[in-house]
Amino acid sequence: MPVIDTAARTTGGAQTDAARERAPSVAAASLLPLIDRIPVMAAPCGMHPSIDRITVSLAEWTREVGLDTAAPAGFDRMAARAFSGFGVDSTLLFAKWLTWLFHFDDEWDEKPAGRAVGIVEAAFARLARHTVEAVLPCGVPETQAARTGSRAGAQGTAWTATVRPRPPASGQTRGPSPLPTRSRSSLQAKGLSSVQARISAPVSEGLPPFQTRAAAPRPEGVTPVEAAFGDLWEATAPRMSPRWRERFTRGLVAQGAACRTEAENRCAGRVPSVAEYPALRRGTAGPYLFDLVEPCLGVEVPVELRESPTWRTLVDACNDVTAWCNDVASHPKERANGDVHNYVTVAAHAFGLPDAEAVAWVNDRIAERAEDLRAAARRLPGLFDEFGLSPLQARNASRVACAFLTAPRAQLEWLLESSRYDS
Repeated sequence: MPVIDTAARTTGGAQTDAARERAPSVAAASLLPLIDRIPVMAAPCGMHPSIDRITVSLAEWTREVGLDTAAPAGFDRMAARAFSGFGVDSTLLFAKWLTWLFHFDDEWDEKPAGRAVGIVEAAFARLARHTVEAVLPCGVPETQAARTGSRAGAQGTAWTATVRPRPPASGQTRGPSPLPTRSRSSLQAKGLSSVQARISAPVSEGLPPFQTRAAAPRPEGVTPVEAAFGDLWEATAPRMSPRWRERFTRGLVAQGAACRTEAENRCAGRVPSVAEYPALRRGTAGPYLFDLVEPCLGVEVPVELRESPTWRTLVDACNDVTAWCNDVASHPKERANGDVHNYVTVAAHAFGLPDAEAVAWVNDRIAERAEDLRAAARRLPGLFDEFGLSPLQARNASRVACAFLTAPRAQLEWLLESSRYDS
C-alpha cells in the first residue's frame, strides 16, 4: 500500500515525519476512490503555516485540562487543514474543540457509560450548566441581549440555557480590540467562482484574542472532559450573540438525545435502520461543531440566511459527509468493540452485505450527499441578493461556507494519516 504524503506541506517536526511515514489503514484507504468522484474532495488541502505552533499549544492545553491525547491522533492537523487560510487563534480554538469532542464521543462509544441512559443524561446536564451564565459579546448592549434573549426555554427541555450579563473585569472595556486581517479560503478550486467573488476583500474580525483558563485548578468531582468544555465555552461564547448561544445549546440538546437513543439501542441489542441512521448520526456528531465555525472565524451568519433551507442543507450535508467518511474509516475498530452505530454496519445488517459491498454502498451515499453540499453552496449568491445582505455579511457567510466545503477533504487527509482508528 502506498505511503501518503499529505504531511509534506507542513513546516517540519517529529509529528510531520511520523505522518509522512505512516501508511493509511485499509478501511481509511477505501475512501480514496471518492477523490475522483467528489469535486469538493478532489483538491488537496493546504496546511496551516503555523502548524508547529498550533501543535505545541494544543498539547499544552490538553495536558493542562487532563485530556489524554496521543499525538498521532492529529486533531491539530485536521483543524490546520480546514482553517489553513485563517489565523492561529481561530485554528487553535477549533483544534481544541475537535479534541474535546472526540474525547467526549469516546465516553459513549468505548466505555460502559455508553450503555447507561442515566449517566448519559447526567453528563449532558452537567455540560449544559456551563452554558447558563456567560458574558455578553464585546460591544453588545444589555438591552439588545434582552430583545434577542434565549428562546431555549420554550423548547421544553431541562438542558436549555439562559444568558445573564456580567460586567467586564476591572481595567477592561467593552470595545473590541482589532486583530490582524485574516486571509481567506478559496472556493474556486471547488468550482464555485461565483461565491469566490463575494470574498474578494479582506475582513477584519475586530475581536479580542481567544483566552482560555485551562491552568486554573479543577473543582473536586469535575471530570477533565467537563472542565475542558467549561474552558472552551468561556473562550468562545462571550463574543457571540444570545441567538448563537441558544443555537449551540440546541445542538447540545440534540446530541444528548441522540446519545441517549444509542444507549437504549445498546441495552436492547438493536441495530438502527437505514432510514433512521442518518439523523441519529447527525446528532451524535455534535451539531454545534458546525456552529463553532462562526466564532472561530469571528463572524455570525445572518439569521434569515442561516434558517433558510439552502443553508440548512449546506450544514447538514457537511455533517453527513464527514460523519459517514468517519464511519467508513472506523468501522473495523467499532465492530470489534461491539458498537453497531456505524453506517457500514447498519448497511451490512439491513441488506445482508459483506463488508466490502457495505463500504461501497456507504461511499455511494457519501458521493450523493457531497453533491447536495456543492449544490447548496452554488445557490448562496442568489440568497445573498434575495435577503439583501451587505457586502460584508455576504463575505462573512462565504467564509463560513468555504470552511464547510474544505471540511470533507481536510477530514479525508486526517483519516488517512491518523492512528485514531487503528485496530
